[in-house]
Amino acid sequence: MSQRFTEAEITEVWERRQAGELTRLIARRLGRNGSSIRRLFEDAGGVRPARCHRAERNLSLVEREEISRGIAGGESLRQVAGRLGRAPSTVSREVARNGGRRRYRAHRADQVAWGRARRPKAYKLAANRRLRLVVEDRLADWWAPEQISRWLARTYAADEEMYVSHETIYLTLFIQARGGLKRELTQHLRTRRANRRPQTKRPVSTKGHIVDKGHDFRAAC
Repeated sequence: MSQRFTEAEITEVWERRQAGELTRLIARRLGRNGSSIRRLFEDAGGVRPARCHRAERNLSLVEREEISRGIAGGESLRQVAGRLGRAPSTVSREVARNGGRRRYRAHRADQVAWGRARRPKAYKLAANRRLRLVVEDRLADWWAPEQISRWLARTYAADEEMYVSHETIYLTLFIQARGGLKRELTQHLRTRRANRRPQTKRPVSTKGHIVDKGHDFRAAC
């Protein structure tokens, strides 16, 4: 890829793919090489990633700027925390992980925190070996992910850790997170595709009702 995609371009690429537009046409529309568009799809396993949002419990840039001003003004971290309505331990950890009082910089701390939040999170199947082995066993017997998800919900109704959605099974197969499902098990899916294909919108019927709105599978951020 000669240059990074902008957020606007990424949004347009996924919207056009969801509408069923061919990769080469998407590339032509954006003035990009077709291989860069395909790589974008492959890196996401053919599934549109969820957009990242800052959780309310996390410090905002404005709060970090207030911390920086408080430090410069000689306030204690407890005083700064009280002014922000935050726990003193929250402000103390924030400053400690970003160079301490002498080196703390609000914008740099915010960039580091945002980058940390955007890192891929471990999928449930990669973290839960017992669940992963059960899912792999059913996939090897040619069960569809939808069947596996329903079976788990019935069989382990009292154990939330032994439930996983069919979307997560697909994602773990296609994205191949470390410790996830075995790659060869993709051959046991009925479509045998290397990527998850979006369901495109169908034409409006003669009665004016949309037959099927499709479904946009999103990865956890």
